[in-house]
Amino acid sequence: MREQIRDIAQSLGYAYKQTTEQMVTGISIDSRAVKPGDLFVALVGEKTDGHRYLQQAIENGAAAVAISLPEQVTLDDYSDYIVVSDGVQFVQQLAHWLRMKSSVPVVAVTGSTGKTSTKDFLAAVLEPLGNIVVTKGNHNNELGLPLTICGLEENTKVLVVEMGMRGLGQIDFLCRIAEPDCGIITNIGKTHCELLGSQENIAQAKCELLPYIKENGIIALSKKDEPLLQPWLSSCKGTVLWYDAESKSGDLWADDICQTEEGIRYQLHCGEHRQKIELQVQGVHNVSNSLAAIAIAHHLGVSWEQIGDCLQKARLTGMRLDIAVSDAGVTVINDAYNANPDSMKSALGVLMQRKGARKIAVLGDMYELGKYEAESHREVGRAAAEQKVDYLIAVGGLGRLIGDAAKEAGCVVDWAENNQQAVQLLQRYIRSGDVVLVKGSRGMQMEQIVQNLMG
Repeated sequence: MREQIRDIAQSLGYAYKQTTEQMVTGISIDSRAVKPGDLFVALVGEKTDGHRYLQQAIENGAAAVAISLPEQVTLDDYSDYIVVSDGVQFVQQLAHWLRMKSSVPVVAVTGSTGKTSTKDFLAAVLEPLGNIVVTKGNHNNELGLPLTICGLEENTKVLVVEMGMRGLGQIDFLCRIAEPDCGIITNIGKTHCELLGSQENIAQAKCELLPYIKENGIIALSKKDEPLLQPWLSSCKGTVLWYDAESKSGDLWADDICQTEEGIRYQLHCGEHRQKIELQVQGVHNVSNSLAAIAIAHHLGVSWEQIGDCLQKARLTGMRLDIAVSDAGVTVINDAYNANPDSMKSALGVLMQRKGARKIAVLGDMYELGKYEAESHREVGRAAAEQKVDYLIAVGGLGRLIGDAAKEAGCVVDWAENNQQAVQLLQRYIRSGDVVLVKGSRGMQMEQIVQNLMG
């Protein structure tokens, strides 16, 4: 961003004051994080009010401030400002204005699971094109997405935005801000069934992305979800590309998949093209995530050679199958960021691939599964037993269902009510040379267990 405050205000229809010629080069909603040239937007929340920190923002170098409660401040104290009706709405309007002024391709990534990992792969494979602006962390909601768009720069070549979903209409709302050219729906899983009731309703919510794909754009979709996606495909003006990591079908598919301690290798098929792909990450579910990224990158002009080189260097956001060895000689697999039945089973596969004396799984509750909740937890327990895990600690009220099913299938199981009890059980059991997987939904905060294991 490089704009005058007057241009922003006049374009969006707000009152303003500008007495300097400072350019706004960024946006911030945290006065402590303001950088010189930022526009500080004073948001009003349940616990704090950004208007209290206007002066701090100016002292930190803010070029201007956006004020939604002018009656609470002395406007004469500020040389450059814009008066807005609502801070969050203003950020959204500013983001859409900046997006429509830019000709860079916008790629939207949504799906039940794998959004952030797919976004990480995209950031890696699009790097040869130049400066790429990508959603940071999980800033994928009504505020995080527009803040990402406000990071557009004059030399930006591609904008990648992650889109979260908590109900019908949310993806549509985010698309109206981002106006994507291309997109990815990673999968239609069971996460969010608690809110939407069924996978069919989740598919409908995710497919709100389809009508926004441009005629010269593409949407990459998982072949295994085709029955769920089929009712909505006619709304897409762009090209649908199917990718598949299981049945050797679709426009891009993978076979000869091999998971090792170093990562994953597979053979990519795209039309007549064949290519060996190496990923320095764990989890076979990442084959699908990387295929989706490949589809977009190739469409945007990245060469096959560049795609292969970049994927080999790709790294994922933290707490996603991070592997480290503690001072006590225990290998710890930290996959505590989130959980669903498929990623649980994939993580168990990673655990069993590691070299070690004993394989221990610490598995917690999986949230938002709705009517699939009980059976999904039992499914994970049976998978742990089938994989022949040496010892399972099931954590939490729903985790007990994992433990019960695993125990019925012959696995050695203990149950912990919370993370602290899980740590106590581990301390009595583990020894040097063991491998421990820790995984559960975000709300379980199972990184606490990892931190204890790592010392």
